[in-house]
Amino acid sequence: MRVVHLITTLAIGGAEQMLVKLLRAMDRAEFQPTVVTLVNDGALIEVIRDMGIDVRTLDLRRGEVSPRALRRLITILRATRPDIVQSWMYHANVAASLARPWLPRKTGVAWNIRQSLYDISKERFLTQAVIRSGRVLAPHADALVNNSHVSREQHARIGYVNTRSLVIPNGFEVDSFRPDPAARASFRGELAVDDTAVLVGGVARVHPSKDHANFFRAAEIAAARDPRLVFVCAGRGTDTHSRCREAMRGPLRGRVRLLGERVDVPRVMAGLDILVSSSNTEGCPNAVGEGMACALPVIGTDIGDTRDVIGDAGRIVPCGDAARLAAEIETLSMIGQAGRREIGAAARDRIRTAYSIE
Repeated sequence: MRVVHLITTLAIGGAEQMLVKLLRAMDRAEFQPTVVTLVNDGALIEVIRDMGIDVRTLDLRRGEVSPRALRRLITILRATRPDIVQSWMYHANVAASLARPWLPRKTGVAWNIRQSLYDISKERFLTQAVIRSGRVLAPHADALVNNSHVSREQHARIGYVNTRSLVIPNGFEVDSFRPDPAARASFRGELAVDDTAVLVGGVARVHPSKDHANFFRAAEIAAARDPRLVFVCAGRGTDTHSRCREAMRGPLRGRVRLLGERVDVPRVMAGLDILVSSSNTEGCPNAVGEGMACALPVIGTDIGDTRDVIGDAGRIVPCGDAARLAAEIETLSMIGQAGRREIGAAARDRIRTAYSIE
């Protein structure tokens, strides 16, 4: 079966990494994938090409709307003759539906929505326009896939209605994300912390939805009570954003490590003791599942499908409640390595049995 995956960009992000995971897991004897990007950028382009998968691009500039790019997309799709066009996220979803009238009738188009939508006014102006145009086109796709139940409900409320609407949560690579004593020792050596330190990490790009401000507020409260705590932030912008840099000069001075974007996320997580997801908007969070696969006790905010993913194998706190978040950090710190390992083992088992990429 020939499948074209149409995606906006292949810069490092949750949706883009999910596509890479899916491509790695697909049976090549059954599926012949091609990837087409709207914008020609991203570190994951070469990652996918190294798998032997063809990656093509429409060469759009960010924010550009181009009839010529639509004609190029139609040309690529006619040449590759896909059985299914799987589009990823709003811009690619609309592009796939606009190209469909020029494709054979048997070609299926499946939309893929990878985010929650709590407040459309917080999106960029062009993205708002694309989302609203999607309300007209969504009912005519052959399937509409969301990666979380909250995302499906939110989009249905604004008119994304389809008779073939389903939720497929994120999948996780439990062979890559796993406990790794050697990686743990290496990572902690890089940070110059010994095994008596309790490393509490957040792995997320800097964005208002990830609420790093609340993470740092909780860190200040917890750090004042437990001198063993050291806080780690990894993700695009964490090493340069003013709020993150400010944390290094305040009450957390000497207790914070800002790592920026990392390609060795499994190694980073293997070195942590506790993972925190402090988001105030979320769908199906990648970091939560990856941390659980690494056998970490995870504290997540009660947003999106985070509660469903964590289940009984972690902790849930209200969004924006720094005091509660700090209290849970302190609790997981005080139970010691043995207590954290017990929670982490249950977390890994939950991901392996319910959320593995297979």
